[in-house]
Amino acid sequence: MRSVVLAGSTCALLVSACGPSSKTGECKDSLIAGDLVITEVFADYKAAAGGTGSDEGKEWFEIYNASDRPVDLEGLTITHSRPDGSKAKTHVMDPVTIAPGQYFTLGNSTPDLVPAYIDYGYSADLGDFFNTDGGKLALACAASEIDSATYELVKEGHARQLTASQPPDYTLNDDLAQWCEGADSEFETGNFGTPGTDNDCIPVVIGQCNDAGVPRATVAPLPGQLVITEAMPSPSKVSDTLGEWFEVKVLADVDLNGLGLDRAGDNAVAPDLLASPDCIHVTAGSYVVFAKSADPLMNGGLPAGSVVGTFKFSSVAGSVTAPGDIQILAGTTVIDAVSWTKSTTGSSLQLDPDFEDAVANDQLSNYCDGVTAYGAGDLGTPGAVNGQCTLLPPAGMCDDAGVIRAIVKPAAGQLVINEFLANPAGSGTDATQEWFEIVNTGATAFDLNDLGLKGNATTINVIQSAACKSIAPAGFALFAHNTDPLQNGMLPAIDATFTFALAASAGSLSVLDGATVLDAITWTTPAVGDGVSRQLNPLNTNSTDNDLPANFCDGKAAQMYGTAANFGTPKEVNVCL
Repeated sequence: MRSVVLAGSTCALLVSACGPSSKTGECKDSLIAGDLVITEVFADYKAAAGGTGSDEGKEWFEIYNASDRPVDLEGLTITHSRPDGSKAKTHVMDPVTIAPGQYFTLGNSTPDLVPAYIDYGYSADLGDFFNTDGGKLALACAASEIDSATYELVKEGHARQLTASQPPDYTLNDDLAQWCEGADSEFETGNFGTPGTDNDCIPVVIGQCNDAGVPRATVAPLPGQLVITEAMPSPSKVSDTLGEWFEVKVLADVDLNGLGLDRAGDNAVAPDLLASPDCIHVTAGSYVVFAKSADPLMNGGLPAGSVVGTFKFSSVAGSVTAPGDIQILAGTTVIDAVSWTKSTTGSSLQLDPDFEDAVANDQLSNYCDGVTAYGAGDLGTPGAVNGQCTLLPPAGMCDDAGVIRAIVKPAAGQLVINEFLANPAGSGTDATQEWFEIVNTGATAFDLNDLGLKGNATTINVIQSAACKSIAPAGFALFAHNTDPLQNGMLPAIDATFTFALAASAGSLSVLDGATVLDAITWTTPAVGDGVSRQLNPLNTNSTDNDLPANFCDGKAAQMYGTAANFGTPKEVNVCL
């Protein structure tokens, strides 16, 4: 709240009527560093349509009395300059007193022409504020600095504000990361800021968020902890530009701050980042929605409170030649991604609730059309559990190009773990570029459906798919952390994904059918060099010989694949020279 300004005499703020004042730069009051804090700078006025764009009489900045007593500002020297101190101009203040806890605005107007939101006019003494390359304001009593602050990132019509997350402090405003753009309070038409009152913005600090007023580190999700469960690429009751959305099931308590929403098939557009100073905290088991608009009156009536973030990219209905897709990113790490080649206008594409994991949601056959009306009448269950898909094959069966048949399990010794890459080249690539391969050594095909993948950890990833995932005799199956070649090191087509980490040394891998181990390998030493696979000698391609680490060799320089300086023969015959 604005406090009443206490004048040092019977005159008010029209200081020209108060008689002579000191211009020596010596403060009348005894001020120490931190008594006054620079809290807001408005450098570029936005004129109304048809008006002048001049900043004359419209620039201002704000100070705060952080002391516990009224402060007389007479004699205080204000200096405005470039951040390096060049182009400096000064003004020595006339008598005026501000109360403790008061915000006080000073503008580039003569005292008799100040707008209602300006408390003090310094005329043109400080020159024009800088709209580019930044500027600096400093308050001093003679040679003693009371406070200074640098401003930058000026945007027309918007003040730069010191964070509202904690009381103003003269050391806090030295950190440019603690300043943000005023965008909520309009003090004049088209112009935003809070002259004379508490600031109302909190800056986004990467890696941190504001949790009920307390800053803390964000808890980022790991791959697979957010699962895309539903998408509406083509609403019919509202335009695509307002009504597109997708839903995510949360599998762990995490924060969404800093995540990117994107289309892998739309590489020319940067991801839409979830940038908020407040913690966007979600809890395990909940369903949340990302949409083009958070307003239920605009987005087709999505449930109030279900939308936790918005995106700008456009979804597509999907076809074989132009698939639709969505991905959630933490930096360059894919947390989850889905794609589709068909969808129905007015109906969501929803994942059967029996397949709510980041492996099974890669399979289009695990989806069906939404049938429950929401909001304006489109069909889907945004923010809630999906209905069962009635056309999925029963347990133990799979869809073989439209024919429902029994899943074919591998015979004993028919499935052989053949190659693995546990230490991809480059920093931070393990979570995206690890992989392993199996080969079918039998005379008949088998299916990957319902098989379990297990590493050192207790995690078992079960391959869940309504479509039959058949591996032909002498055929290979490749397992990786994600299916996007741009993320996984340009691997060939992935047959299924896994979430556990491969250990570079003292590692193990196994493939299971329920509790039955179909094949397993162990290793104690890593490959020689980052990005080098370990591959089974083709003379020892059986489920007994691959128990011996000595029967594996390193991928060779001639076996580089993709573009990530990794070596191996994914989905090809091994070569141990």
